[in-house]
Amino acid sequence: HQCGRQIGGGDIAVFAARAGLGACWHPQCFQCSACRELLVDLIYFYQDGRVYCGRHHAETRRPRCQACDEIIFAPQCTEAEGRHWHVRHFCCFECEAPLGGRRYVMRRGRPYCCRCYQARHAEY
Repeated sequence: HQCGRQIGGGDIAVFAARAGLGACWHPQCFQCSACRELLVDLIYFYQDGRVYCGRHHAETRRPRCQACDEIIFAPQCTEAEGRHWHVRHFCCFECEAPLGGRRYVMRRGRPYCCRCYQARHAEY
């Protein structure tokens, strides 16, 4: 299925029932579509014609928090800098004040509230 080569009689093959009848892979080709992890001995997920490991399948359903690396199940999250965050995790690097919906400054990949940025890094 992955490589396009035929699976011959007597060849070892992986049959993935969720992919439908007749969907078979060479063991080395049965990989996560996102990270290429071999899935032969792991739980797999099948969606939209692709096979996924658990981690990457979850990311097709929900965003992952940049701060804690967990899937965000809450109905609200913060999107900033092109990434998703739990509301409580997008906060000032210095004082930990929540920054969702507020102005902030990024410095070296870290968000700062305006007050902390001015106190620590602003040059007058």
